[in-house]
Amino acid sequence: MHLITLIWGVLPAFLWLLYFYRQDKLPEPPKLVLKTFLFGAISVVPAALIERRFVGNLGPQSSLGTIFLLTFGVIATAEEFSKFAAIRLGVGKTEAIDSDVDGVVYGVSAGLGFAMLENILYINSFGINVAPVRAVFSNLAHALFTGLLGCYYAHSLLWDRPIEVYKGLFWAIFLHGLYDFILISGIMSPYWSVLLLVSVFEVIRRVFHRQRL
Repeated sequence: MHLITLIWGVLPAFLWLLYFYRQDKLPEPPKLVLKTFLFGAISVVPAALIERRFVGNLGPQSSLGTIFLLTFGVIATAEEFSKFAAIRLGVGKTEAIDSDVDGVVYGVSAGLGFAMLENILYINSFGINVAPVRAVFSNLAHALFTGLLGCYYAHSLLWDRPIEVYKGLFWAIFLHGLYDFILISGIMSPYWSVLLLVSVFEVIRRVFHRQRL
């Protein structure tokens, strides 16, 4: 594995992590953030094992039904559950989470850890040409979808309502699946996937904004 592959895989993920971390007016303990980030990277393994068994040669040549089932039912589900496990292992139910912003930060950390290792593997397999796009969009997608999940996880702890976790998983899986479906099916312009990220980014931005009021 070349040094340039590692740089393109690691540096953008850390820059995105720094960006979201600095949005928190009351920053979380760096050790817990990095711990969750590392568990996020490790969570690639179970997700990849599940996807490897079911996904195969998924692509635009596949039927829309197959793409729909695999993007929502396998890829998005496996990855978001794996990243949720990373949040639980990284931060658990400690008192470190005392606001929904904290949940977003830990969710983003798990998502970016996942994206970091996934991007390294993609760049190693498909070449450096995929690196710039993945550095921006793949990192941001994982950060946003799992950041939203982390927000709901915080709600479940703060409000003592376990059902909030299932709401978070639903939205993370739905948005992730929709994002992948748009890109893989090719039936819509990829700009719709960008619009989706912009919309979720605005939701996350408002969570941080409320903290500053």
